[in-house]
Amino acid sequence: MNTKNIASVVNKMNVIQSEVQTPSTLSQTGNSSPSCPECNGIGYIRFDVPVGHPKFGKVERCPNAQAHTHAKSLQVNEIDPRIGLTTDELRNLSWSLVKKGVNQADQACEITKRAYISGHGMVFMYGGYGQGKSLLLKIAVATALNEGKRAAYANLAGVLDDIRTAYDERENKMTELVKRMEWWASLDVLAIDELDKVGQTEWARERIFQLLDARYQRAVRQEALTVIAANYQSTDELSGYLKSRIEDNRFVANGYVIHLKGTDGRKSMPKNWKY
Repeated sequence: MNTKNIASVVNKMNVIQSEVQTPSTLSQTGNSSPSCPECNGIGYIRFDVPVGHPKFGKVERCPNAQAHTHAKSLQVNEIDPRIGLTTDELRNLSWSLVKKGVNQADQACEITKRAYISGHGMVFMYGGYGQGKSLLLKIAVATALNEGKRAAYANLAGVLDDIRTAYDERENKMTELVKRMEWWASLDVLAIDELDKVGQTEWARERIFQLLDARYQRAVRQEALTVIAANYQSTDELSGYLKSRIEDNRFVANGYVIHLKGTDGRKSMPKNWKY
């Protein structure tokens, strides 16, 4: 990673500061430590890649700086609501919480964890209720956020609601629409739950296609991970365009299409279990 040529960009971003930031004030604003091996304290990184690469010319937040910002947000309980997790979930969710032997959730956990470690792909979990799908999606997002990645968990209906609020703007509605779509499309990890519980209006279908196609393209380019869950009993219930993308052999060959057919795990959860 190369941090040259972006210091001037960051300096312009900091021009509104009334005084030069010291290491102590850097930590307070969520920027990286001066000793950070990734960004040398700038807080942003640029990838040294050839022309034509998706990351060419782009400036991104340093993962260490992002993790620091996330930790500070947890301390003051100021979490972006679009992230979709509570402070308690962010602090406590981990792969180890998935109980073995209840149903097939532990097997799905290993596959999802493997996809997460790889950093890219498209995982699709489907099956009946109580299979641990939502828990696995939340764990993937909590893990990503705590490791300094940009991530969010949401029901598909919630994603559409957020995008739809762009029309509430008095001016620049299309600019706001693009901005909101880009926020969801650009995440390192996006977990979409309840794919099956969305109204099929023309507007909704168009937005879903745009978002999931963008996520698919990023998965193929090995840039991002998308994990999707639905209460379907067969992939034949998927729309044609999404079925084709989910069943891409680059994902299927890794076991990323997971049919969960075990017992309802909720019926055996301990009384005080919170997740």
